[in-house]
This record gives sequence, C-alpha cells and structure tokens, in this order.
Amino acid sequence: MGRNSGPAWTRHRVLVMLAAVVAGAGLAAVVVGVDGDVVASTVSGDAQPKARSAAATNTLSSTATPKPTTSVDATSVPDVDPTQALAAAMAPLGADKTGDYSVAVLNQDTGATASFNADETYDTASVVKADILAVLLYQAQQQGTPLTDAEDAAATKMIEASDNDAATTLWDDVGSAAGMATANTAFGLRDTVPGADDYWGLTTTTVADQLTVMNVLTSSKSPLGASARTYAADLMHQIEPDQVWGVSAAADAGTTPALKNGWLPVDADNDLWAVNSVGQVSHGGHSYLVAFLSSSQPDEQTGIDQASAVCKAAVAAIAGR
Repeated sequence: MGRNSGPAWTRHRVLVMLAAVVAGAGLAAVVVGVDGDVVASTVSGDAQPKARSAAATNTLSSTATPKPTTSVDATSVPDVDPTQALAAAMAPLGADKTGDYSVAVLNQDTGATASFNADETYDTASVVKADILAVLLYQAQQQGTPLTDAEDAAATKMIEASDNDAATTLWDDVGSAAGMATANTAFGLRDTVPGADDYWGLTTTTVADQLTVMNVLTSSKSPLGASARTYAADLMHQIEPDQVWGVSAAADAGTTPALKNGWLPVDADNDLWAVNSVGQVSHGGHSYLVAFLSSSQPDEQTGIDQASAVCKAAVAAIAGR
C-alpha cells in the first residue's frame, strides 16, 4: 500500500490505477540555486542509469523545434520586470480563481525568473515523485553505481504512470524522509519538508523549491551528470497522455514537455484537492521551468483546468508575449 495521504490515500490510489489502465564516484556538497548557479561543487563520477530505449538519448531540446540557444534575442526579453509581468498576467484569472495557488517561472536561457504568491507552502501530492527520482539518481551517482533493473522499473512506473507503489518502493530505497531531506539540502531546497510517517504525498514545499528540483533534473549546472539528466528527461517526456496538463499547456506546438503532475484529496483540507504541476517546456525558442502548486480545489478537474490556464499565462508573461 502506498503511503500518501492516510485515509484519503485509497481514493487517490484508485484514481492513479484507473488512469494507468485507460490511457556516482563521490560528490562534494553541492548547492544549486533556482537560477541554476552552482554555489559549491566538485562532481566526479557520473553514474550511468540504464538506458531503457533509444528514446533515452532524447532531451527536451531535441524535439521537433530547433535547440534553444544560449544567446539572448533582445526582442524576446520582456521590457517590464518579470515579477510585474507575471502579476499582471495573473490578474485577469482572479475572477475564476478557485482555492489557493502559486506559480513560478524560470527562463533557463536568459535567467529571467518570477513567482506569484511565492511564500505559500503546499502538499506536493505526486509531484514529489520528481524529487524522489532526483534523489535516487543523486545517490547512485555518489555511489558510482548504475540503477538496478528493479530501480529502473520502479522509476519508470513512478514517473510515466505516477504509480504510487513504485514511489513508495523508491522512497524507502533512498532512505525515506531522512534520505530525502539530506539530498534536498545538497540540492539547495530551503522550504521542503518530507511527509511525516512516510506519507510522501504530504511532503510540503514551495514553488521556488520545485523550480530547484526541476533545475537539478534538467540544467547542465546541476549536480547530476549528463546521463542521469538524460534518463530523467526520457521518463518525464513519456507521461501517460491523460496526465498531460498544467505546465504542458505552455509548450509550443510540436514540442514535448518534461512533466510531472500531482493530484490528491487532502484529509486535513476537508477532502479538497491539491492539484500541482511541475516541468520544463520549450516556448518561443527558449527553455522554461515552471512550477504550479495549489490547495483547496473543489474537485480534480477544476484544479487541472486552473493549473493549465495559469501555467500558459505565466510563461507567456515571462516570454513577453
């Protein structure tokens, strides 16, 4: 039984199972900020996660669109402050706002970043699975060993199908809450608290910390080596179709986002829903990291619709279009 949300967990597990049916050498302390800068790092030994298929060589930038360049096209940089642009983009959505939500966006090419309602903390639901994957790969890299066949199989199920039993297995493998907290400190997360009593879906976090997790999984300045990042991208590009929403709404047509979503009725919130989305998208020739977290959504679909609308508007605002 997955340990996610106590008594409400059974309902969540059934939803996830139904969705699945229908559709390295040592590493010194590393701190990675949201802007991708490595404060301190000595990376040696790149663990080699087992490649599952030819798709394992694909990354976000190798989709149908041209690879984003590191040079900055001045016409694509917003003239206004990104935070002001984001706040302005959120204002029209206020009339249809349900529950509470926060969003943060980082342009990985220009460094422009902005957040809305950034100080709020939320239950992660299944977006914590991206963090579990990052910790699993980090620990394998420290030990200088590849993932085992069992770890590879569990990671695939956990990310692509959001399988909860697989997440519980890997949560235990990385050392449960203590192992997660140690690695997250190395990553530079500041406000993420692993779920008590191994209820990993009740880990609490902020949008800034979720951008950091995505940076760890995607940035060349990450403490993870290239093969680990490619492995993670391969999994996050192959999310089951009925789980593709939220951050993906901001992606250009013809591109494939790297994505992990989460949805959970929370006992402590009167069974209202946490609906969350984190990922990386290509938009207008640039690569963006996006984190959307919410609480007190009246139902799953309302939360999903709001996540998609907010993420699409947020990236457009930071892109200046």
